[in-house]
Amino acid sequence: MSKRIYNIFFNTHTVSGIVISVALYIIFFAGAFALFKEEIHVWEESNATNQFKDEKFNIDKALQNLDKEYTLSGRDLEIRLNYVYNNFSVFLGPQKDTINGQKDLENRFLYVNPKSFETRTYEEQYNLGEFIYRLHFFDQLPYVGIYLSGFVALFFLFAIVTGVIVHWKKIISNFYQFNPKTTLKRVWTDAHTALGIIGIPYQFIFAITGAYFGLSILALIPAALLYEGDQQKLIEDMRPDRNVIAWVSLSEKAIPSVDDYILKTEEKWEDFNINRVFIKNYGGSNMRYEISGELSYDKRFIGTGKIIYNPFENSILEIKNPDKLNYIEDSQRLMGRLHFGNFGGIWVKITYFILALITCFVIITGVLIWIEARNKKSMTLKQRLFTAKTGHIYLAICLSLFPVIALFFNIIKLLPEAYQNQKMNILYTWFFVVWFLVILFFRFKRDNYLTNKYTLLSGSILGFLVPISNGIVSKNWIWNSFKNQYFEVFIIDALWLFISVSSLLIYVKINPKIKLQSAFSKYPIDYKNIVIEETKNNSKQPINIKNINNKNYISMRTKIIILWLFLAIGWIVHHIYGLFNIYYNETLIMEGATGEAPFIHHMYRIIFEGVCLLFALLTIELSKQWFKIMSFVWSILAGLYNIYHCIEACIFESNNVSEIFMLALVSIASIFLIRNLNEWRKTESVVS
Repeated sequence: MSKRIYNIFFNTHTVSGIVISVALYIIFFAGAFALFKEEIHVWEESNATNQFKDEKFNIDKALQNLDKEYTLSGRDLEIRLNYVYNNFSVFLGPQKDTINGQKDLENRFLYVNPKSFETRTYEEQYNLGEFIYRLHFFDQLPYVGIYLSGFVALFFLFAIVTGVIVHWKKIISNFYQFNPKTTLKRVWTDAHTALGIIGIPYQFIFAITGAYFGLSILALIPAALLYEGDQQKLIEDMRPDRNVIAWVSLSEKAIPSVDDYILKTEEKWEDFNINRVFIKNYGGSNMRYEISGELSYDKRFIGTGKIIYNPFENSILEIKNPDKLNYIEDSQRLMGRLHFGNFGGIWVKITYFILALITCFVIITGVLIWIEARNKKSMTLKQRLFTAKTGHIYLAICLSLFPVIALFFNIIKLLPEAYQNQKMNILYTWFFVVWFLVILFFRFKRDNYLTNKYTLLSGSILGFLVPISNGIVSKNWIWNSFKNQYFEVFIIDALWLFISVSSLLIYVKINPKIKLQSAFSKYPIDYKNIVIEETKNNSKQPINIKNINNKNYISMRTKIIILWLFLAIGWIVHHIYGLFNIYYNETLIMEGATGEAPFIHHMYRIIFEGVCLLFALLTIELSKQWFKIMSFVWSILAGLYNIYHCIEACIFESNNVSEIFMLALVSIASIFLIRNLNEWRKTESVVS
């Protein structure tokens, strides 16, 4: 390979890796815990009297209860059986025909308790395992999260290929020459290469399957060409369970037992486990039962099968033998098997978990190599500052995720009974707020060594508290869980003990002398002196004198005050525009209004209008560094909310043009404010 081609691959590998490193770290770290999504749910819901597995579910009784509340006739139903969760979920499609003079066009998703047959909505059933699983592919970012994770996986595949090409000749030598006592850059390089190569098969699988799941909509485009643009036909072939059968009429016959057909299907093949039941046109004359499942993984890696019945005629319409592969259908299952590791039992999950953490280490070492390589005397001060800032932000985001997840394992477990149905709101609100605050703390500490040490220590301490919290709340101490064969609960407690012990050992082994090997210790950056030098240089710039003499010149502080006032006025006008619809299609009095505004509404006005006015007022008199940082942080939070609210209004209230216009102006003002506060924070701190 010529030197030019090598440099192209090397630079491509470096740039692609740095660009996706933070997102990729979150995907793998959250994905490691998402492997135990089911076990985490059982761990959350466990108490001393739980029996975690029932042999059979009474589907007939559950459907009878649901029919009383939701009128199932005319709907398509999907029932998912989960023997680990000890519950099953039911998806109710919209009614296809007018029942009792009206249609229910809403989709509904419910969880059913197999003993009491009580139902819970998705929000009420929400748990930490579900949250971490969805964080794994950025589902908390509406609409774009899944596609973002798909593109990250795609670029990760690109980084893997270029990385193998770059390190190919040094793979064996770096593996055997690894020496933690050598220079820090060499340590990171050898560890990055050796561990990266060890995990390549695993990483390659996840890059391919992750890109497939995240960008499946793009995968359908070339496939649709084979169907001459008929995407509906393509989807029907790939997901035949999604086929829609036209409604004919309501049957007068009694609905046959679903449980009987489930039992009949289970007996058809040995070691066949039912996991889904589809009922098409419930109660209709052309009703169908589709019972699907798969063979045990120890018998066949991919063994999906199904039988479609006409229950009123007691006849079989279609059979898919699990011992025979169907390329189109089973390729979907293959991707899922490989990605989620749900084959081979708990040991495969543990192996996946360890490899995921190794991949996280490879990502971090890649960032550290980049930081070390770019901190040279030959680099300009601006370049060194950019590298240092990027490193502080990247490591703060990545490494702080460990203690924050550990913290919320304890919080969710210790949550009072009254808040158990509010886990979704609690996690969506406080998880990201706490994570953001921790990120800010380590970011402005500007010390990667400190970030590494204290995230390991805090995560280890909080991790040790996880099995303790579980024991206090549920009495399922780790030894009791093992003794009573509550293995799902035992696995989570044991997992956290393993992580905590490992983190504590690494924390103890990290020697302060290692920090001295860093390029930033050899060529330190004195941030206070940098500010002084920048201020002096700025004061000598002739452009400043020109600006002062310019009649249109506005000082930094004045611009900031004006922008704070603009945000406050913008929100007031936004609320007034919200009243605009009252004149046309909305009632003046809200449902349930008592004449007294709720306290939360007062707080909402104070946060979005009052605080802006407060910062405008305080900026007139205050210019301390702590106040600048506080203003800067609050402007970022307000800006993110304003942009999100503007996008949300464009999607859900596209006809409310005046409100969207005002939100767009507020969003632009937020961007200007963040930029000016950042400049004020950096350039005027010494003078003020």
